[in-house]
Amino acid sequence: MLRHAASRTASQAQVFDFLAPCVYGYRSASSKTPPPLARKPKHDTEKLAAFPVPVRGKDPTVICNRIKERISFLNQPSVTVTPDPDISFFNETVVKLRQALKLGDVRRTRKYWTQLEERKLLRLLGPQLHGYSKLAAALCPRSPGKPWEDEERKAIEEIALVAAAGDAVDALKACMVTHINRRDSAAALDLYQRFLLLSGSKQSWQDDLAQPTGDGVGSGGLALNLSTDSHSRSPLKVTILLAAITAHAVQDSFENALETFLSSPTRISQFTMKDFLRSIDDKSLCEKVEEYVRRLDTARLISQPLFLSRHISKLTDNEDVPRLEKLYHAIVIGMSGSDPFLASGPSDVTPHKPISVQEVNWAAFLTAFLRCRRRDLAEKLWDDMLRHGFKPTVTTWTALLEGYDSMGEAEDALTAWNGMLSQGIKPDILSYRALISALYNARRPDEALKSFAAFEQGLSKGTLQRTADTLAVYNSVLHGLLTNGREADANTLLQRIRKEGPKPDIVTYNTFLRHHGRKGEFRAVSSVVERLTEDGLTGDVFTFSSILSALLKVGRTDATDLVLTLMKKQNVEPNVAVFSSIIDQQAREGTEQGFRAALDLLQKMELNPDAQPNEVTYTSILANVHRGMWTNPALAAECKQYILGRMKARNIQPNRVTYNILLRACLENPDKDGLQSALGYYREMVVRKIPMTYDTWYILLHGLITREEWAVADELVEDLTKYLVPEGALASLVGRIRRRTMVTD
Repeated sequence: MLRHAASRTASQAQVFDFLAPCVYGYRSASSKTPPPLARKPKHDTEKLAAFPVPVRGKDPTVICNRIKERISFLNQPSVTVTPDPDISFFNETVVKLRQALKLGDVRRTRKYWTQLEERKLLRLLGPQLHGYSKLAAALCPRSPGKPWEDEERKAIEEIALVAAAGDAVDALKACMVTHINRRDSAAALDLYQRFLLLSGSKQSWQDDLAQPTGDGVGSGGLALNLSTDSHSRSPLKVTILLAAITAHAVQDSFENALETFLSSPTRISQFTMKDFLRSIDDKSLCEKVEEYVRRLDTARLISQPLFLSRHISKLTDNEDVPRLEKLYHAIVIGMSGSDPFLASGPSDVTPHKPISVQEVNWAAFLTAFLRCRRRDLAEKLWDDMLRHGFKPTVTTWTALLEGYDSMGEAEDALTAWNGMLSQGIKPDILSYRALISALYNARRPDEALKSFAAFEQGLSKGTLQRTADTLAVYNSVLHGLLTNGREADANTLLQRIRKEGPKPDIVTYNTFLRHHGRKGEFRAVSSVVERLTEDGLTGDVFTFSSILSALLKVGRTDATDLVLTLMKKQNVEPNVAVFSSIIDQQAREGTEQGFRAALDLLQKMELNPDAQPNEVTYTSILANVHRGMWTNPALAAECKQYILGRMKARNIQPNRVTYNILLRACLENPDKDGLQSALGYYREMVVRKIPMTYDTWYILLHGLITREEWAVADELVEDLTKYLVPEGALASLVGRIRRRTMVTD
């Protein structure tokens, strides 16, 4: 339908002088007298440290258990308010309780547990809970046909709930699984609700709060990690959520499973789910639960529209079309499958479809497909929107314009613009910016200026409201004028907005600096710096990097010193982040001059105690060395060895993230040395036993497919399957390798 949407209607500078020629009261070994210690209440330590009964002749195991109980008890914050008799009683009873659990004596277990409960001593149980929970779990009947007496069940469930509230969930999981295998889902869900009440409802999940990650199960492993930890902090606790979802699956109630899942913000990893399902007897139920979890993970993504948009943007930047397509397909199925649970828009929300796909996400997918040059997918998306009753607003039309801009399709952008107007949709500031940018990028400056005139007319008449995005349009026009050889017009417009507004920002001046810097126009660069200083602006990383490039192009051997002087004049502190960013920009230019400047700055960092380089700094240079196609291979090799030597001298070891960056950079280099460097880093990871996660394997296999290195890819697939079972997009890459199919991004 996109094709229909796009065809509904036709239609003399000054040169600055700086640019020219311990906890326990530690005492040292020399101290002869120990420091006086404050006396503590007598009952806190003496009673607890002493055994309540003679230990001579006792089993050493019993003695060890008692010592452990006392050490644990000493760590309890409420000890100081517990009477001495209760302390002794607690010490003795917990030992008896453990013995009863080990013997499988439920009657005696309940007796001792009740005694602790009546004297309000359960609150003192700490690390012991994990051991009690494991022992109690073993008392749950493993066979569905084996009777489970009501009194025994209640005793085990009571211990299970208290232990689970203390983060020891083995017994609760076992109880819920036992009920599920007996098809008593109501009993399992009752336990889950009691667990939430006992542990503070949603608060019980806060330790596990994390976004889905690349190795998640939803949408075929499509989710993206926002957390630094790729694993849930308490995977055992997630099994309680899985048990509740499984109980809902027994009742064929995905709606209730969705409500339960969304109220418990924790992710479910593929490994955790597979491990849990081994305890479920009914294999058809296991398949249903896997399907539930895939749909639930999709729902979680849709319920976080800003996160989903960032995820789509990252996949687009990586040109990861297979994962984009798979994610979109999962969402469409969620709206139109046999049991839909997603609404196409806010007006489509019902109790059965409580989560709505937001327009920002429709727009994100539309722009993504066009930027990846997949017009077919963009057209399908447009048809899907209309088929599901979603009426595109100016946000979606702007995304369409931006997509055409990224493709360099100015004619399509104009057709879409006219189509938007024919639908009675009023363009906004960002719509104008997208159209103007598309026309300038297509080398149609006269038409772009006409659209810009219409934009300014709308501002003057009040039909367009000035917003924070207004200046973005002017910056796009200035960029377009400069790239289309209209420098005089660009300078005229700059002078106008300096007087009349909107006031230029650093982006405005960086646009000019980049233009003149690339051409090595030193005097023009100096003039731009003068103007931004007059306007009270402070340069950013891009500003100083552009100036550095310009100075290098005119042959200034003191370029880095001049830039550092300028930074000081503008009161910009060259810290690690600033230095690293400038180094990265210089290295990305891929020129010998740029790399020499980067290395010069690196050496200055190493001599600066307040801006010492870190792994990011070194990795940036190294990645750009690997990425570039060098006319002087000897220089590249020299640069690589220098960086590796400096990292070794400073004891900076590459980590998994560093290797991922280097692997991607090596594989992006079409030269044969790129492949050899990538394999060298891979072998280095193996030798150093660096964990290779989903992302690492994806980078490796995707890069090898792109290079059509099928033999090497076969070997890596063989290695991969020794470590993990490929899922989702990774499994798709493995399939492509086995079929010898190129990635069609």
